[in-house]
Amino acid sequence: MAVYYSMIIWVVFIGVIGELSATFKKNELGEYEKHISKAFVFIAMAYIVFMIGMRSGVGDTAAYIKMFEDMPSNILEFSAEQYTKDRGFTILSILFKQFISQDYHAWLFTIAAISGLAVSRAVYKYSSNYFYSLFLFITMVQFVWMLNGIRQFIVVSILFANLGLIVDKKPIQFFILVGLLSTIHITAWIMIPVYFYAQIKPFTMEQLLAIVAILVVGLSIDKIAGVYSYKLEDTAYKGYLQAAATSDGSNILRSIVAICPYALAWFGRKNIMNKKSKLIDTCINMSLASGLLYFISSFSGGILIGRLPIYFDMYNIILLPWLIKNIFEIKERRLVYLVVSICFLFFFYYKVKVGMGMDYISDILNLRVK
Repeated sequence: MAVYYSMIIWVVFIGVIGELSATFKKNELGEYEKHISKAFVFIAMAYIVFMIGMRSGVGDTAAYIKMFEDMPSNILEFSAEQYTKDRGFTILSILFKQFISQDYHAWLFTIAAISGLAVSRAVYKYSSNYFYSLFLFITMVQFVWMLNGIRQFIVVSILFANLGLIVDKKPIQFFILVGLLSTIHITAWIMIPVYFYAQIKPFTMEQLLAIVAILVVGLSIDKIAGVYSYKLEDTAYKGYLQAAATSDGSNILRSIVAICPYALAWFGRKNIMNKKSKLIDTCINMSLASGLLYFISSFSGGILIGRLPIYFDMYNIILLPWLIKNIFEIKERRLVYLVVSICFLFFFYYKVKVGMGMDYISDILNLRVK
């Protein structure tokens, strides 16, 4: 736990320095706006990337290490028949092994750096409070995907960094990106219908119909998986199906945390509608989908549907700081930040220590921390 606590402390520390060194510049309306150097955001993420990149035995890291070590070190030895799952990820890994390094530490660090840089880019570009977004990234336990489920999180983080393709309505570029990322993790295809869902105006009849659709699809996933599972029994997804069959689903507390930003948005919907921000409308839709999917996974196969909410949950770290800034009066914000922060710190402790029991192991740093 000490390593994960240190990530929070580091983000808060760099955040304080960043705020103190901020400059104020006039905008086009003659109003002064705070400007914080981009470097501070990336420095805050750098420590998280370093510790995650140096691990050697957290989550499914051991399985990834074995996968990397078993891969050929020459791209000419790649066999499409042998590698039937997520071939893009496999090909890139083999090329890395052939031309950069055969050391799995370098490989894991590179993956962590790609995901971390993508998250940092999105936070700097879209968040109204950079460091609080990174604080939420840790305390909402989204960072765990950089330790467990790293292929999927590469996809999630890159799509998150390209949020502008959804907001600015650039479907062709977005669909091409999704297609490329699907070769890294097949669940990327879910973002095709999500693109259209994200265009819905929040708090409307269209969104209500979307809620019904999400519930129907989510509740049907187990049955659909059962129908088609026999086709996957002899493929690379065999272990995935076995895990799904024995999974108890996600914890109900996870769904409550995920839906909280949407609930706050609903209470402040008048202010939100007056702002007419397409970015925030998109984040609200994503927040709602995240909460609903986590709720469904709390009483169904958590591995099957529990893998999907992270595609939506990331947008909460953009949404929540914006809501606090735009819904509450200045004199109320400090109290709101304090209450929200304490609640998420308790959630962080519960999920990481009690729920997951996550230790930290790094042979290169000679660390084994419980």
